[in-house]
Amino acid sequence: MCREKEREEKVNASLSDFYGGAKDVTKSLQKSGCLTTEFCEPREGKYQPLQSMSKNNQGPKPGHFCWNELVTSSVPAAKKFYSSLLGWKTKAFGKGVDYTIILKGKDKPQGIGGMMKCPKPGQSAQWIPYILVDDVDATVKKAAKLRGKVCMPPVDVPTVGRIAVLSDPHGATFGIIKPAM
Repeated sequence: MCREKEREEKVNASLSDFYGGAKDVTKSLQKSGCLTTEFCEPREGKYQPLQSMSKNNQGPKPGHFCWNELVTSSVPAAKKFYSSLLGWKTKAFGKGVDYTIILKGKDKPQGIGGMMKCPKPGQSAQWIPYILVDDVDATVKKAAKLRGKVCMPPVDVPTVGRIAVLSDPHGATFGIIKPAM
C-alpha cells in the first residue's frame, strides 16, 4: 500500500509539473482514469504542440483524427511489438513524465501518437483516438444529447489546448481536442 501511495504521489507530481501546476487538471484526469492529454513535446526549452498538430502543417482538420494514444500494462513490450510490426520509432516525452511519443517518418519523423502505462491496475489496454474539433464544450454537449458518455469533462491543458474524453452510446472511447495555437 505504501508503494502504491508513493507511486501515486510521483505520478501526481509529474502530471502537475507537466500541466504547469494545474492540479484541477490532474484531479480530473485521475478521477476519470483517463490520463490522455499529452499533445505537446519539449522544443526550444518549452512544451509546445506537436508538429503534426501545428497550424503551419497541412495536418488534420476539424472532424479528422489527429492523435492516437495507447494505454497499456507494459510500455516496453508495446514499444517492441509496434516497432517491430510497423517500423515505429519512440522517444521519451521528457523529464519527469512517464510518457512515450510514437514517431513515424524517415527524414523528419513526426509524432503520430503516444504510449503510457495504464493508470489503474488491471485496466485493459486500449487505443484512444483523438479527434480535432472547433469547440470542445459544444461537442461534449452534443455528444451528451446523442446519448454519449463524458469520461472526462472538458479541461484546459496549458500549451496543449482544451480536451475531453467521451464514449459513444456503444462504449467506444475517444478523445477530442481543440489545440492551443
